[in-house]
Amino acid sequence: MIRRIACKEVIENLVSLRFSLSLLLIVSLFAVCGYVSADGYRELSRDYWTRTNENLGALRGQAGALYRVAFYGQEIYRKPKLLSICAEGDEKSLPNFFRVTAFTADLPRVKGRASSALFQFSSLDWVLIISLILSFAAMMFTYDSICGEKEDGTLRLVLANTIPRHQVLLGKYLGAMITVTIPLVAGMLVSLIIVLSSREVFFDAAAWSRSLSIACLSLLYLSLFVLLGLVVSSRTGRSANAMAILLLVWVASVILLPSLCGIVFEISHREPAAAEPKPGDGLWQWSLQARNEPTPAELQRRLAEVAKEMWDNNEKFGKHAGYMSNDVNDPGNNPPARARLQNAVTEARNEVLEDYHNRLLAQAFGRRNWACLSPAVVYQRAAEALAGTGIHRCVRLYRQVKRYGADLKEFVRSQDLEDPRSLHLIGPENSMAVSWRAISHNPVDFDVIPKFQEQDFTLGESLRLAVLDIGLLLLLNLGLFAGAFLSFLRYDVR
Repeated sequence: MIRRIACKEVIENLVSLRFSLSLLLIVSLFAVCGYVSADGYRELSRDYWTRTNENLGALRGQAGALYRVAFYGQEIYRKPKLLSICAEGDEKSLPNFFRVTAFTADLPRVKGRASSALFQFSSLDWVLIISLILSFAAMMFTYDSICGEKEDGTLRLVLANTIPRHQVLLGKYLGAMITVTIPLVAGMLVSLIIVLSSREVFFDAAAWSRSLSIACLSLLYLSLFVLLGLVVSSRTGRSANAMAILLLVWVASVILLPSLCGIVFEISHREPAAAEPKPGDGLWQWSLQARNEPTPAELQRRLAEVAKEMWDNNEKFGKHAGYMSNDVNDPGNNPPARARLQNAVTEARNEVLEDYHNRLLAQAFGRRNWACLSPAVVYQRAAEALAGTGIHRCVRLYRQVKRYGADLKEFVRSQDLEDPRSLHLIGPENSMAVSWRAISHNPVDFDVIPKFQEQDFTLGESLRLAVLDIGLLLLLNLGLFAGAFLSFLRYDVR
């Protein structure tokens, strides 16, 4: 009986005008998404490889001396992600540029965005279409599934045949889900066909697995609105009233709530300005005092303060640590002490940068966590995790860049030990390396220099990142189904 009711619902939906219009709109949007994504990916890929090859060419030019390799600021760009077509997230606004040496990695920033006129529309991805358009269409297929049949008098006839109400409800739910699946699958296929028709795009097995995972996640998200339609339809007596209530709930949960949560987060975390940190304060004290959102001016002030603190107390690193002349034989020089001082200054600087970066991340993740009251945001976060895009990827990439800097430093150290003329004082002061030969001046084979390569999330890692959001969507589905079931059990069909 459940299958017969589901088939009846599917047939009625397929011949309706709302299905035809929904199918046309959704497939058209997916087609535009595929075209824009393919064009944007091609341009971003060309730009990425041009800049990457320029960086490698410049690094090859530094291989004439080991110390120049250590001090060369490599420019690393975030590689374009093909699965941005599924869930681009905030890829356009997130940092895409990293500068790293063997001693430090600057904070990530935005640089060199593509200039394509289509790039401004690249935020049109699967998640946007599904979370806004298709979710609304899902409600349109169920808003009158119960109260509409009551108005027509058919619901009374169906239940007069002693059909259990739970079978009727399950049949209507399955029928609506099958109906919603048709434009979803059709749109995704059209989008993928357009993208794959480009010779510069290739989907490997991992990409197909991620795409399938996002499709299943999308069905879980759309199920929320199908069940929401059933809940409201079983709580009202007129389809017009059900439509008005659903429209209000949809606008509030999908459009208003994400923005409202961000505003509430800003207000709730806005604190009175803390006392100005003093130059002698430790880093942990500065972190506690500066609890508002960090600013670039605040960062620069703190960097200057920690450097001044180190230089004012340079004698603790050794006698004459603050003195240096170009003549290494000058009796006032103390190369080991000087190297300790410079390394301490760099470590303090890196610590300040790390703290600043962590505070920015805390602000960003705080806003996202508050916005998870909206199912659309929960769905977007899970889709970004499965696609390997968004803020988690940016954080992981920055950590990889810092780890690459550490690996490069170890490479310089190991190569430097082979030069008997070097002082073997691996430090961040270029003048020491040039004047004192603190780091070897011998050439180095370019092929053995470590090269940076971004490591993507594995599918298992992506699933672990998305498991909480997927679990939340499942709980919401169970809650809405229970609500629809209880409401329909008590529904007066007269």
